[in-house]
This record gives sequence, C-alpha cells and structure tokens, in this order.
Amino acid sequence: MANRSIPSPLSLLAFCGRSLFREYGWQFFRRIAFLHPLKTARAVRAAAALDVSGGLVEVPGPAASFGGARSVVGVGFCLKPLDPPCPSGRFNHDCAFLENLRPGETADVPAPCRICAIREFGLLSLRAGAAYYVMTSARDILLDVFAPALDRGTFAAGAFALCRYSLRPFAVGLLAAGVRGWMWSFASGDCRDYPTWLRADNGDKPDRTEIAAADRQTFRDFLRTAAQAAPPARFERRGNVLHPRTEPA
Repeated sequence: MANRSIPSPLSLLAFCGRSLFREYGWQFFRRIAFLHPLKTARAVRAAAALDVSGGLVEVPGPAASFGGARSVVGVGFCLKPLDPPCPSGRFNHDCAFLENLRPGETADVPAPCRICAIREFGLLSLRAGAAYYVMTSARDILLDVFAPALDRGTFAAGAFALCRYSLRPFAVGLLAAGVRGWMWSFASGDCRDYPTWLRADNGDKPDRTEIAAADRQTFRDFLRTAAQAAPPARFERRGNVLHPRTEPA
C-alpha cells in the first residue's frame, strides 16, 4: 500500500479560508452556511475531529443504514482509466457503460471499462438500489448532492471514494446536509495539498487515482451487503446523477 499523508485538522480551516474566494466557497455559504449557521458550525467542528488515518472514514448521520432509496454512491472522476482512455472522457459525470445498460442485453465490455473501478462500483450500486454519481468539481458536488440532501431530503446515506485531502471538507458537506457517510480514501495518485486539489477541481488531473486493494474489497463488500432482493435493472440519468430505474425502457 502506498504511503499516505494524513491531513491535519488545521488543513480544514485553511481549506475553508481559501475556498471563500472561489465559487464553491461562496455557493456553500449562500446555499448552506448562511441559512443554517449553527448546523454548519457544528459540521466544521465534527469534521475537524474525525480520525482520517484509516482507509475508511465514517460520518455520523440520522440514516439507519445504506441502501435503497435516498442512498448515493459517489466516486472521483480521477478513477477513470488513462491507458486505454475512458470512452466517455475524463473530467465529466459521464459513464457510457452504465448509462447504456439494458436489461437482458449482453455485450462485450470495452477494454477501458474492464479495468475501471467506476464501472465496478456502479454495477454494485445498482444492485443496492442506490443512485450513482461520478464526482468532478466541489461546486457540482454541492449542487448535485449536498444542497438536494439538505433542501429536499434527496439523499440520507452515501458511500464515497475520494482523495485524502478532501475527506474533512467533504465531511463538512455531509454533516451540514444531514447525510450519513462512509468515505474511502485513495491510496495513490490523489491530491495531497490545496494547489493540487484546485487544479483537479478545474479538470487538470494528469494522474489516475487508485484505491488500495484491501479498501477496494471493503467497498465492494459494503455495497454487496446492501444489495436488494429485486435490484433495479438499469440507471436513468437525471441531471448529473444516475438514478436506479426498474420499469422497462
């Protein structure tokens, strides 16, 4: 397993301060912090206290468990393969394989998709009846996950794979939105500081991230445990998020 640098709680405050001058920061302030100041303050304090030294970080929330309606799985776009390259492109929310699933159809899996963790976790998410989201920028995550969860209760539980530098900032969003979360951190290729994170947040991410083999297995097992008795057959895309769909096309 690659050596992991563990961000300190102070890095969360530095992240928050730097983000105030960027769209994500002021959008978060306008959509969440300004309307729910006490909840946001508690979220920052709780996120700073999280132990992020392991491969899995759990974020408390009201949901009893994961799976089914109001659950979501989010994975970083940087998991997409580079050689051979992802057929959907890289810095986007797209996965042509998952978006074109059809019940009863069998087809050859394209070479890039065979090695792609996004495809693997997407299929397991579908079996769990959970929405699936390829994460790109912090702004999009705010608008696609955190704000809908807080405003409309769209999501109550989520499982996510993301870079170690993002763990505590991401946990702030989950806690403020009332989403119980399970976060797996990348072991290699991930962002370790704000300048690198900011470049990736704008689509400049030349490295492919990887999840450690043991953590990838626990992520698989977590999703398999949530599998539904009659899982949905396909996804349908609503905005940037893939939602399970059980009725025929």
